[in-house]
Amino acid sequence: MTGRILGVLALCISLGGCATPVTILKNPQTGQVATCGGGVGGSLLGGVAGYNIEQSIDRKCQARYMAGGFEPQ
Repeated sequence: MTGRILGVLALCISLGGCATPVTILKNPQTGQVATCGGGVGGSLLGGVAGYNIEQSIDRKCQARYMAGGFEPQ
């Protein structure tokens, strides 16, 4: 049982290291705040390729919010 717990803990730590950075965006007119990034889903696909997929998703998220008047903080 202890081995299984340690295995799950090691997996969580390793995936956390593969997460993309979180970007916080704020709409100066409304004060609404949004976040993009921090995902690990693509990292589950494998290494650098998965990380690049997550970065692409993050860039699209940021572009969508910025088109709506949000600014990175």
